[in-house]
Amino acid sequence: MLLCSCATTTPVGTDTQSNAYLNKKFKKICLESSGKGRIELVGSKYTFGYESQVNRTKNLFDLVLDFPIIGETKVSLSLNPSEVSKQIGKSELIEILRERVGERSDRDQVVKTIEEFFVFASDFVRYRAAGTYPTHFTSTSGNGHFGLFRVTPHYKFEVDNFSENETFFERTVFKIFLTAPSSTDPIMTLYLVPQSCDR
Repeated sequence: MLLCSCATTTPVGTDTQSNAYLNKKFKKICLESSGKGRIELVGSKYTFGYESQVNRTKNLFDLVLDFPIIGETKVSLSLNPSEVSKQIGKSELIEILRERVGERSDRDQVVKTIEEFFVFASDFVRYRAAGTYPTHFTSTSGNGHFGLFRVTPHYKFEVDNFSENETFFERTVFKIFLTAPSSTDPIMTLYLVPQSCDR
């Protein structure tokens, strides 16, 4: 799990103070940044440098990843999750990750989960880009972490933010788990560690 067991759940929308707290924390999640990152996929790890920005004219979230051996690849996520669902399977990054899955009995399920990861991410980024707290996510906080998660019949998607400074979180971690069958290990994890934030 992303969050430690002693984290406490923060209620959403119960009073003005809690709403103000959630919005303040939510707006410290840095979308437009550059730094280092890592992808963990079914037991393997891949590090990269990255740059990210929101293209509001085209309604896209652009993420450029520079892998040491593979080189640079870019994924442009529509801020419309239904469009991502249709298009993400054709992206260069998905092709790279699909190759890394290799041959395994649950390959089709793993590849599908990778694609769903980016659909969930698009949904989350859409709200963050608009500065609007996503009330369909549940929030947790404790021990310096501010987390959000969303559960569907098949998946659990988590966003954990920690190492907070005055203006932004210095680490954001996205994870996706299977809920059917239930799993304690994520299928895919994306770490982003901003070294600069344009907010």
